[in-house]
Amino acid sequence: MRRLFLRIFLVFWVLVAAVAAMLIVTSPFFTRARPGVERWQRGAERVLRERLQAGVEALARGGDVSSAPGWRHRHTPVTLYLVRPGGAGGNGTAVPPEVLALAERVAATGEERAEREGALHLVGRPATTAQGERVVLVAAARRPPTLVDLLEPRVLLWRLVLLTAGVGVVCYWLARTLTAPLTALRTAVGKLAAGDLSARAAPSLTRRRDEIGELARDFDTMAARVETLLGAQRRLVRDVSHEVRSPLARLQVALELARSEGGGESAQHLDRIALEAARLEALVGQLLTLSRLEVAEGLAKRDTVDVVEVVEALVEDAAFEASQRAVQVRLLAETRPVLVEGEADRLASALENVLRNAVRYTAPASEVEVAVRQVDEQVEVAIHDRGPGVPEEYLERIFEPFVRVDSLASRQGGAGLGLAIAARAVALHRGTISARNRRDGGLEVLIRLPGKKPQ
Repeated sequence: MRRLFLRIFLVFWVLVAAVAAMLIVTSPFFTRARPGVERWQRGAERVLRERLQAGVEALARGGDVSSAPGWRHRHTPVTLYLVRPGGAGGNGTAVPPEVLALAERVAATGEERAEREGALHLVGRPATTAQGERVVLVAAARRPPTLVDLLEPRVLLWRLVLLTAGVGVVCYWLARTLTAPLTALRTAVGKLAAGDLSARAAPSLTRRRDEIGELARDFDTMAARVETLLGAQRRLVRDVSHEVRSPLARLQVALELARSEGGGESAQHLDRIALEAARLEALVGQLLTLSRLEVAEGLAKRDTVDVVEVVEALVEDAAFEASQRAVQVRLLAETRPVLVEGEADRLASALENVLRNAVRYTAPASEVEVAVRQVDEQVEVAIHDRGPGVPEEYLERIFEPFVRVDSLASRQGGAGLGLAIAARAVALHRGTISARNRRDGGLEVLIRLPGKKPQ
């Protein structure tokens, strides 16, 4: 069966039909001697015998019982028929065929008889009138069974348990059949979302001929296309970066020659060219760094790194540069050591990019705070500046390559790669990075990393 819809439909259809068939087939085995049905029949017979006894006593006193057929016991109307020999009813009243048949059998045996035809209960008894005539009195009542009479809990309980267990097994199998491939496909989607571009659906899914198989094949096609596009983009960035470095090196040499041979009038222009060449070389270096981080599937080595020690060295360097703008860089560390597992160089590179970004955008004569703290099993590094902050719509996008806030980039320059490099390095350490605007002003970048307990 190739269509998942038909499979679900037919399974439920067959299941319901099987349960109904089981109930119908097994019902005769459980209705022959059911306590509820027996109580229902005995109760009706007791009511009829009470009415019959009253009729017999009335006949003995010379009364006419057939003239009052509407006697009622509680909610059960009872009719009393007097049948004379030959099948004639008392006072010429019409007698139902069921009553006449029972009266004949009572007259033949001379004994009381009780019979039931569906919901119609009959009790017949021979009697003698005051004139000595032998007749048959039949009490009749139509009393259908109640729900309690038919559904005997003690008899039906184990049947319901078996049916519930059987239906539960089938439903469990159906649920597993439907959810197992979806769970496997979800795992592949999660790997792709986490950056594993080689993630594909399992072969057992792609071989299916239903909707799940079609979805798995479409996912594989999409994943392959994404891997191809991103791979081409990364190769392009890497190749262009490598190709640009050689002309840049030659440009620097040409600048030095121009400075040595040129006059004083061209010195200002040459300095400008040198500045732009240096910026371009820095950009190429950042592109190569980002390209290497993006293709890395994990850390080359994992050492125990003291985050406080790394941050202290970065704060010292940043404070020296920030002093030119009267900016102070302050380290707040609650405890030490604060340990994580990873590569010290890459971790330092990530923290340095965030810290330099904070120093660049903070207001003059202000301060930048770097807080390192251990929170449960995580290590948090919070870097808070006193700058203008970032518009809310940019808070998540600033960690993407080449994303810059226009109002800040126009004043400070930069290609928008520093935070992207930091985000990728943090991701390789199985951590997270986020940004938020503080109420007291400035931007706070929060880095969370899995902590490591001291040995």
